[in-house]
Amino acid sequence: MSPVSLGSVRDRLLSRGAVRTVGRVGCVTVAILCGVLGLAAGLDRLPLIPPQWSAGFVALMLSLTILCLLLMVWWSDRQGRRMSERVIEIEQARRWSDRRLSEIIEASSESIVVYDASDRLVLCNAAFRDAITAMGDTVRYGVTHEEGLRRAVDLGGYAGVGDREIFIAQQKAALRTPGKPTIVQLAGGRWVRLSNKVLPDGSVLGIRSDVTDLKQREVELADSQAQLSRLFATLADVVLELSANGVITYANPASYQVLGFDPDDLDGMRLDELFPPGQRLQLTEMRRRLSEGATESEAVVLYTKPSGEPLHVEVRLWLSDRSTGEQVITATIRDVDDREKAAALAAREGALLTSIANASGAYMIVLDGGGNLVRGNTAFYDLIHRDARDMEGRPLSALEVTKPLAAIVEPAIRDGGVSGFPFEFDVVLRDRRDARHTMRFSASAVPEVDRSLRYAVLVGIDDTARRNAETALFEAAKLSKLGEMAAAMAHELNQPLAVIRMAAENTLDEIDMDPPPDAAMADFLRSKLRRIADQTDRAAKVIGQLRAHARKGDDLPAPFDVPEAVNGALDLLREQLKLDGIRVAVVSAACPPIVGHRSRFEQVVINLMINARDAIKMVPDARVGARTGQIDVIVTPNDDNSRVRLALRDNGPGIPPHALERLFEPFFTTKPKDKGTGLGLSICHSIVAEMGGALSAHNHPDGGAVFEIDVPAVSSRSPAVDRQIAPAA
Repeated sequence: MSPVSLGSVRDRLLSRGAVRTVGRVGCVTVAILCGVLGLAAGLDRLPLIPPQWSAGFVALMLSLTILCLLLMVWWSDRQGRRMSERVIEIEQARRWSDRRLSEIIEASSESIVVYDASDRLVLCNAAFRDAITAMGDTVRYGVTHEEGLRRAVDLGGYAGVGDREIFIAQQKAALRTPGKPTIVQLAGGRWVRLSNKVLPDGSVLGIRSDVTDLKQREVELADSQAQLSRLFATLADVVLELSANGVITYANPASYQVLGFDPDDLDGMRLDELFPPGQRLQLTEMRRRLSEGATESEAVVLYTKPSGEPLHVEVRLWLSDRSTGEQVITATIRDVDDREKAAALAAREGALLTSIANASGAYMIVLDGGGNLVRGNTAFYDLIHRDARDMEGRPLSALEVTKPLAAIVEPAIRDGGVSGFPFEFDVVLRDRRDARHTMRFSASAVPEVDRSLRYAVLVGIDDTARRNAETALFEAAKLSKLGEMAAAMAHELNQPLAVIRMAAENTLDEIDMDPPPDAAMADFLRSKLRRIADQTDRAAKVIGQLRAHARKGDDLPAPFDVPEAVNGALDLLREQLKLDGIRVAVVSAACPPIVGHRSRFEQVVINLMINARDAIKMVPDARVGARTGQIDVIVTPNDDNSRVRLALRDNGPGIPPHALERLFEPFFTTKPKDKGTGLGLSICHSIVAEMGGALSAHNHPDGGAVFEIDVPAVSSRSPAVDRQIAPAA
């Protein structure tokens, strides 16, 4: 029974005792009152009672008095029996409560011991007795706490006891000193926590708890913490623990290597304080994401060491809760400067490769294993007149313009894998102007680890110009053969022309020697014969120029006169230019000779005149004959006669600005595709350069194009030129 139930029993007993007292007092009071009334009635002292009733009234009062006394005796006896029963009941409850308390104390797994005010053992439970027995001793009631300690130490019951007297003094002082419980280790390896409580009567209640499991967990936790500390010490990344407001509470040793701060220096600092103001916004954004429910947040931030060295670091934040409910932030900081620099270098190299691919002039296409376009360069997208976003991820067969290319490549990807690569092929594609382009493609494969096809790379060039050039060269070869035939024919025509001229001259001589009788007829015949002779001279002169131009040039350069070479070239073109309505004006001064191959120089002049003619004919008014074309040729030496300059100007439309820089490149031409190959000016530039000169072009301020040839004269020739012209001297 608990102490509360015993108290309630006592309360009930007290209340019932009060009722008994009131009952007794009431019965005695009534008995005395009845006795007094009866006595007064017998002495006739009650005027309210008639004399004849006095005897009866007295008898009544006596009866009531006796009745009250009897009632009081019965009530007292009854209450006495009940009180005895209640006392017995209370005593039984106390004994039951004491027995239950003793049983609980005895059955407790904790060692419970009680010392009196003199520190003598007066009570202990079975667990305490077992512990004493395990030490090899027996429980002796009445022995003092100090005597028991000394005997236990002598029996080796405690482990790790250094100085015997100091240990005993410490334990003796702890018995009556309130404070933190002490923990000692027993000889068997068990750990015991000693807790003492001084009671009001001066006795001491001691509880000895086995905390071996708790101590083992503490040791395991300490080992784990030590292992974790060793692990953190070996990490190359900085590990920080932050409070909820961002204050650093822990830092591993890597903080010195990465951040330039000792771990102790970081304790109490805010994470934001490590970074410059311009980078703190990123950290604030990371913490904001954590506050909004994210469990992890990361960013790459530019950090500056105390030494001034900048580097890129990757900061990661994790939000977690301790067992106490406090929120903490774990942060890791990794040095990613090399990675960021490598990424930036890769980006620059990628941009460079992209620029090279876009500026190369070749057509580059990358297809995946399914034949879908992964990437193409600018030249390819310009050719098909499509945007990269419209093409990437789609097969080449999706567009009509690339279907001829897909018909060749996609079967190779689908059927051959990497085994069908590399290969080359020709395909005809049309650009946005519907012009045909003959393309030469080379296809190669980029395999996966399992040798399956990862990418197919196509590199193509526009072969149209080369093929047109081949055609032009073939035509030039035919013209060369035709020139050889023309030279042979010119040689053959010289004989009949000579015979015709001789016959005309002989006839004139005959007429002069023997004039015909008709003077008018004689004059007529003379005029006709002289005309025949003049025309044969003219024809012979043209044939001579043709033979000279068709003749193979000398193997070695020789001096020649520039104005003569210009007139020789003009003799071949004069009639043709006259038929095209183009007038040629040649102005030349006395010039020193230059060294070179005259036939090649004449070819340069002829090409420049033909280009000027074609340019003049491009002007609409010139085509309809509303204006006259004009070509001016000026040959002059410089002031010291060391160089000769030839300027050829036309009154055509001039050279387009975008073509000026590329004018002398092979295969570059401003003429329609069926009108030129782009080789003429390139060959002229090479011929003039071989002579040590320069060929340039510009637009005249008054309109038209101007081509200038500047070559050294014989007076300024080098020793190498002297050696070249020596055999020809």
